[in-house]
Amino acid sequence: MSEYQDRSVPLPGNLPADVQAQEVPAFEIPSLEDRTLQALANELGDAKPVLRLLSTYLTMLPSRILRISRGLCENDVDASMEAVLSLKISSAMVGARETENQCLAMEYMIREDHIDFAVRALPALQQYTERCVAARPQLLGRARETLRRQALDCNS
Repeated sequence: MSEYQDRSVPLPGNLPADVQAQEVPAFEIPSLEDRTLQALANELGDAKPVLRLLSTYLTMLPSRILRISRGLCENDVDASMEAVLSLKISSAMVGARETENQCLAMEYMIREDHIDFAVRALPALQQYTERCVAARPQLLGRARETLRRQALDCNS
């Protein structure tokens, strides 16, 4: 067993229904870059697929964090890198810059053969993504409103 397998890395769990259902205070809601979602909606010519993409992204966050955690726990550089890159790219697509930046840092740690640093960085990424999942209704509502306003501005 490697030294990394002995480390205790928190594994994400499903948020309890009462946590998912409650509103997250506005000051705790993670931010998304509106312009990223707007640019994607412009490119597609429709906001609906963008909202579906964001919804799917938020739904998949726990499983993506689990993939990263498993890769790190197993000291599997390839699996860890693949999972971090996957989350980094999908985060960039929806304008989740904080998550993207955390993944970028972890990517660098893994590339530089500092899996132990990546293991220590994982809890912060997990905590932030859990806030995103908990704020899912607010994030989707904000995105819907932003894209609606943009559509109105374009039609004016």
